Amino acid sequence: MAATTTSRKRKGRGNIQKKANGNYLGRLRIAGYDTFYVTGTSEKEVQKELDQFYLKTLKKEIIPQKQTVNSYIEQWLTSVKMPSLKAASYDRLERTYQKQIKNTPVGRSQLGTLTSMEIQTLINSYTTTLSYSSLKKVYDLLNNCFRYAVAVRDTGYNPVDGVRLPKQENLKIRTKEIEILSEADIDRLEKAQNALYKNGQPKYWYASAYVLIANTGIRSGEALALTWDNVNLRTKTLTICQNASRIKKRDSENATGSKQIITSTKSRSGTRQVPLNSKALARLKELQEHRHIQSQFVIYTSTGKMVVQNSFYRIFQNMQKSLGIKPVTIHALRHTFATQLIKANVDIKVISQLLGHASVKITYDTYVHTDLDRAFSAVQSLE
Repeated sequence: MAATTTSRKRKGRGNIQKKANGNYLGRLRIAGYDTFYVTGTSEKEVQKELDQFYLKTLKKEIIPQKQTVNSYIEQWLTSVKMPSLKAASYDRLERTYQKQIKNTPVGRSQLGTLTSMEIQTLINSYTTTLSYSSLKKVYDLLNNCFRYAVAVRDTGYNPVDGVRLPKQENLKIRTKEIEILSEADIDRLEKAQNALYKNGQPKYWYASAYVLIANTGIRSGEALALTWDNVNLRTKTLTICQNASRIKKRDSENATGSKQIITSTKSRSGTRQVPLNSKALARLKELQEHRHIQSQFVIYTSTGKMVVQNSFYRIFQNMQKSLGIKPVTIHALRHTFATQLIKANVDIKVISQLLGHASVKITYDTYVHTDLDRAFSAVQSLE
């Protein structure tokens, strides 16, 4: 093919280039259609062909390319998002697509013909079944995918630009308030560390692990991935640099189920040093001095292996029931730690660093508005 000698934007529709052999090459991209190419001996002739193609698309005389939103999202997920996301993050993104987009009119629509109103209808349909955070995941997935499609010229516009998320107060499913343990329940949890069976074996194998989380604020995945080489009893610190995640098996095309892996922390700010208070320090010293099972992990199974997250969660639920503790999630231990620091008037930036949040705003939004008792006392002091 002869080399192109000139290329310039024109007032007419499409792009026309003059080739070295004197002929002209025209190209026209319209959302939803394969790129249209035409050659001719004159610029006027090529422009006429481009204009005729455009008119035929308006009259639907030419059928758009058969690519659905579903097929495009799936290509985008595997080709663009999978290489750039951690496995657990990719799994969450894929679940949003499969549960909220794939089996809907939006997913079955043609890429180039989907309208803002169709997406708005989908978003509105979830106002009674999804929380705001889940609904925003649907919006963000579609928006990011279409922004990519526009950037690489696979479509001419982003229909999500015209879509609006509903106000949180208009949703039927309310965002859950954070849970924390009462002082009495924390006391029960701490005493459970010393509960023994008649044969001298601990009654609650992971009680010390839950107390460690409650006194350091580390995430459960960070706790399960914690190894002894990241514990410094001399400086009384933990180094948090990795996280245990449960991800979908993708080792082969027919792989099913999930597996637990260790990855780096959630974000750069997640890699941090956490100081140990006397309760956390005492428990770690006991674990180190009285280990009968050799393991690299601070929290381990009876065979020295890393604890599976689902088991860790289930045992915590059973333990609470046995101790008469109001049922909460393991994440409530982290919330309890943060709330106690706020009540102790610790600077919010310090709390954010200890928790490994990506920004102070996350800490503010999550915790500061929850301490109503403290706010009430502050207002009363003005009298």
